[in-house]
Amino acid sequence: MDQATQLDILKHLINIKTVADNEAEVALYLQQLLKDHGIKSQVIEQFPGRSNLVAEIGDGNGPKLAFSGHEDTVHQGNDADWQTPPFEATVKDNNVYGRGATDMKSGLAAQVIALIELADSKTPIHGTLRFLATISEELTQGGANYLSQKGYVDDLDAVILGEPTGVPIADTKRYFNSGGNYTSAEVSEQLASVDSRYHNQHFIVNAHKGAFIYTVESFGKAAHSSTPNLGISAIDNLFEYRMAEKNLFANFIEKDPELGGTIYTPDIFRGGQQVNSIPDYAYQKVMVRTIPQLSNDTIKEALQDLVDQFNQRKGFNLKLTVTFSGNPVKSDATSKVIKIARSKASADLDEPLALPLIQISMGTDGSQYQHRNPNLDLIVLGPGNNTAHQANEFVDLDSYYRFIRLYQDIAKEYLQ
Repeated sequence: MDQATQLDILKHLINIKTVADNEAEVALYLQQLLKDHGIKSQVIEQFPGRSNLVAEIGDGNGPKLAFSGHEDTVHQGNDADWQTPPFEATVKDNNVYGRGATDMKSGLAAQVIALIELADSKTPIHGTLRFLATISEELTQGGANYLSQKGYVDDLDAVILGEPTGVPIADTKRYFNSGGNYTSAEVSEQLASVDSRYHNQHFIVNAHKGAFIYTVESFGKAAHSSTPNLGISAIDNLFEYRMAEKNLFANFIEKDPELGGTIYTPDIFRGGQQVNSIPDYAYQKVMVRTIPQLSNDTIKEALQDLVDQFNQRKGFNLKLTVTFSGNPVKSDATSKVIKIARSKASADLDEPLALPLIQISMGTDGSQYQHRNPNLDLIVLGPGNNTAHQANEFVDLDSYYRFIRLYQDIAKEYLQ
C-alpha cells in the first residue's frame, strides 16, 4: 500500500465525526477496507449507531497478539480555537490536523493497515494477530468491556494499544514534571542532552493508573432565603462533607514504585437554582486516578463509610453513586512484546532512544482487558503526541508511516 493510500485512510477516519457516538460508521468503513483485501471481520453492534469491530489473521498455531484501538473521540471544544475544521482532516507542513488525529485515529489506521499489509504480503503468521476496534473508550471503556465479556481477550497473550505515546523533544521536561507521568532518572538525563536533529520521542507505556469516577448528591430542604432556618442547605452540607472527603484522601499514603500515589481531583460542584431560595439539591463529581496498592473497591468502601457517617447526623442526606471504575494496568517490563518492540524501534522510528518505558496517570481500554485476563502482557504504543483533547490536534505523518512499519515488524517477530 503506498503512502497516499495510507494517508487517505487516516483522513477518512478523521472526517467521520465520532464524538461519543456514531462509531458504527468507522466500523463499517474498516470492515469494507478489510474485505477489499480478503480479510473477514465482525461488526459487533453494542448500541444503535455504535459498533465495535473484530478481525484476525494467522494460522492459529502459536501465540496470540492483538492490536487494539478506539473509534470515538472527545468533543472538539470551541470551534473558534481551531485553525482548521476539526472534522475535516487537513494536511499542513507534513502534519494532519483534526479531532482524533492523535487520539487515536492515527493509531487505529496504522494498526489496520499493518494487518492488511501483512495479509497482502502473505507473511507467515504462526499464531493469531487480532484487531479490536472499540466504542466509547473516552467516557466509559464500554466497548472494551463488552468485547472482554464476550471472550475476545481470554486467549490473548499480549495486546498493543495504539494510543499516542509520543512527546516532542522540547516538551519532555514539562511532560515529566506534570505530576502524572513517570520514567527513570536515567531516561530523563538522556533526554536532557538529545541531539537537536531529533523532534520526537515515543515511549512504551507498561503501566498506567486506573480511574474511579463517582458522584455525591446532597438532598436538603427548600425555603425562602428570608427564613433560612426553615430550610436545609444542600450546598452547606455537601461542602462540609467535601472537606472531610478531601482529608480522607490526604490520609491515603499508599504508593506504587512506578505509578506514584493516588490522584484525587474533585472537578464539578454544583447546587442551587436561584438567589432567593435555600438550595435543596447539590452534587459533586470526582475522578480518582488509582493504583494497585489502594484498589478501586477499597476507595469505594471508604467513601461509603464516610457518607454513612454524615447521614447519621441531623439534616444530612447524602448519596454516593459510582459511575465508572477501571482498574490500574501493569505489565512486566521484561515481557516478550516489550523486548521485541524496543528491538525494532531503532531502525523503524529513528529517534533518540529506543522506546524507553514510562508510566502514566491516564487510563485506557487496557483496564478492561487486563481485568478480564490478568495474565495479559499489555502495552500502550502508538503514533501521535501530547495534543490529544486539545484544539488543533495533529499527528506528524513521518511518525504515522513509521508506526505502520513498526507494528508489522513487532507482529512478524512475535508470531514467527
